[in-house]
Amino acid sequence: MATFRDASELLRILLAGGQSVVAGRIAGAFSNIGRDKIAEDILSGMRSAGYQVKTNDPFIAPSPISILSRQVSPYVNRLRLMWQTMREPILEDFPAAPGLPENINGYLQLVSDNFVNDAYNSLSIEGYRVSADLIERVRSGQWQPEYADSDRQQRDALAARGYWQAFMEVKKRL
Repeated sequence: MATFRDASELLRILLAGGQSVVAGRIAGAFSNIGRDKIAEDILSGMRSAGYQVKTNDPFIAPSPISILSRQVSPYVNRLRLMWQTMREPILEDFPAAPGLPENINGYLQLVSDNFVNDAYNSLSIEGYRVSADLIERVRSGQWQPEYADSDRQQRDALAARGYWQAFMEVKKRL
């Protein structure tokens, strides 16, 4: 429904078939999603042609989100509706948030201990070819692009270095 910019295309079909009941349901559906101008154009077009039209919203409840009309794809609205519908039941299945850790130093140590695996997984997902050894060299400061041609030329090492720097910023905030 969000792909319609105006009522003309629908109105032509509804008038050709004398579909006054269908027109009332379609107008009700457009009103439900906040597209009142299209709904009113359908109603007024049918009435001006001599049809009696009664608005009837075919949906059980009002739309939980405003349906965006200017999206690249109508699937965006569908996904937003699915998320809104499924979000609460899914949240009920999740455990409560653990809150702040009692042992901050222990938590920061756990974060640091997981760095190599976290960096490897994240960078691999992004398409970089990295190894645990490379990530460890970056972390330990043994990666030296100023002095070693192989380090300077290695794009993946640069990505690992950037990840290390971002990780350190996040860790500071933790």
